[in-house]
Amino acid sequence: MNTTFDDSSMLSLEGFIVSPEAAHPLFLLTLAVYLVIFIGNVTAFSVIVFQKNLHKPMYLMICNMSVCDLIGSTAVMPRLMADFLTEVRYISYAACVVQAFCIHFYGSAAQMILTVMAYDRYIAICDPLRYNSKMTTRTLVKLCSLAWGGAFVLIIILFALTLMLPRCRSRIVEASCSNAALFLLSCADTTVNNIYGLFITVFLSGLSFLVIVWTYSKILITCLYKRQSSSKSKAIHTCATHLTVYIIFEFTILFTIIMQRFQNVSPNARKMFGVLIMTFPPCVNPLIYGIHTKKIRNNVLKCLKNTILPNQ
Repeated sequence: MNTTFDDSSMLSLEGFIVSPEAAHPLFLLTLAVYLVIFIGNVTAFSVIVFQKNLHKPMYLMICNMSVCDLIGSTAVMPRLMADFLTEVRYISYAACVVQAFCIHFYGSAAQMILTVMAYDRYIAICDPLRYNSKMTTRTLVKLCSLAWGGAFVLIIILFALTLMLPRCRSRIVEASCSNAALFLLSCADTTVNNIYGLFITVFLSGLSFLVIVWTYSKILITCLYKRQSSSKSKAIHTCATHLTVYIIFEFTILFTIIMQRFQNVSPNARKMFGVLIMTFPPCVNPLIYGIHTKKIRNNVLKCLKNTILPNQ
């Protein structure tokens, strides 16, 4: 006879299986990575918000991406650090649902924001004379609202389906909660959950891929017809940041999915790849923005100079 757990029940979250000697070094490593993510994204967000010369669509979308990266990394890393310091690892069902929701919301919103950024770059390069009339503040708010709202609706439906399932298990053999881990706690038929989860993955990945291929094809054609080499160079440099962030994000997802399918990979390695998507892109994105985006880099250096040497 199956046992059903109420909403206040605790779940066993296996996490990483490490020796006591390795626990503290791993905690410090995770803390260092999280500090890099937090400081980098908060710096990018703050500079864009407080510097009026950066209140333009491209930079405001980078600001949205920084918020998204903070949601994904914060959903996983503080809990992961706590797990390294304790041998008894339990999480309430409600906390597990919140963590899983934030993880999936981060992934969906990130893809939507990257798609919107591709459209912005297309307008800026292929129709520069009408850029200001097309990418107005109102249009930008609509596009960002669509990205966040669309991701929220897709994920809220996903979790509504999961929460309808009765539970008969209480052990999660992963390092963090996910929708798949939650519906595997049920002994009921999860076909609908699997199909809808696959639909979201294909829809978001397919939509972002098609939009980016279409926009960058148009951008490439436009650049080929530009006579001024300086205009070509500026267009390519402008797109390089966005395209680099998109490729890193998508390849991290693809690499994670592939590695988790290999049964000969150790459990700890599979768990590591499972949290990679919430750590690697958020860690490198601020660095890419800072290196490739001159205005952000200059404003960050200016703020640091004013902070360290205020009287000079």
